[in-house]
Amino acid sequence: MKRILRHRYARLCGSCRNCGCDASCRRPAEKPRFAPIALLSKMLLLPLLLSSHLCQAEAASEAAVKVAFLYNFFKFIEWPESATAPNRYTLCLSSHTDFGDHLLMLEGKTVNGKPLDIIRNIAAKDLKSCHLIFIDTADNPGDYARELKGSPVVSVSDKSGFINQGGTIGLIQDGNRLSFEINLETANAGNTRISAQLLKLAKNILAGK
Repeated sequence: MKRILRHRYARLCGSCRNCGCDASCRRPAEKPRFAPIALLSKMLLLPLLLSSHLCQAEAASEAAVKVAFLYNFFKFIEWPESATAPNRYTLCLSSHTDFGDHLLMLEGKTVNGKPLDIIRNIAAKDLKSCHLIFIDTADNPGDYARELKGSPVVSVSDKSGFINQGGTIGLIQDGNRLSFEINLETANAGNTRISAQLLKLAKNILAGK
């Protein structure tokens, strides 16, 4: 498997000559500056996007990796037809979320042919207009999880133990890597379907009784 990953990485980085990546991405033997890229690479080797960003991500910050994770989550989740705005997707961010300019890489992006909208500092009354929401640790993620219980809104946070508070996806540090865990019971309660591919990549799955 590692050999396959290295091979595909080399192929993707080979495209840097056309995508404008810096010279460092053409030296895969060098140790990545940010370990989460290992898992990110696994996700990107699935039928995901952001291939033009993979080489750049070698030197990406944690915020950039989190943004890439959020974007890729959309590719592996199906929302019920009753979900709001079926012809487009909406990524919401809680008030203290600060991904800086890394959100710019999502401008103009689509998911399965549908445009992706980003709403920063989402108001409480508008929460259910989101398909997926990232909740900063400073914004009491557990409160959001309780508010969204049973709704088709996928909640994501890097708050420790978030899925045990009813959140859908928790971003977690796995050593010096970024990983994630999933509360499948919460996802099912909101009639959102998380693909087997994404479940396979999860560090932990809380499936309930």
